[in-house]
Amino acid sequence: MTVTERNKRQQQIQFAVGMAALDGGKPTAFTQQLLDDYKEGRITSGQLKKAIIERYAKVQQ
Repeated sequence: MTVTERNKRQQQIQFAVGMAALDGGKPTAFTQQLLDDYKEGRITSGQLKKAIIERYAKVQQ
């Protein structure tokens, strides 16, 4: 992964976390680990989204 791509991912994460913070939200440890994995290029945005949906859809059931 290039430095540019990593920086772009970091900006995306900061934006998403900032938007959630406006509503009083804060990433859980699980979500923060996924965000770190995404930032470092270990997972794709699709894998991040899928993992979050699978995790939190179970919580609501």
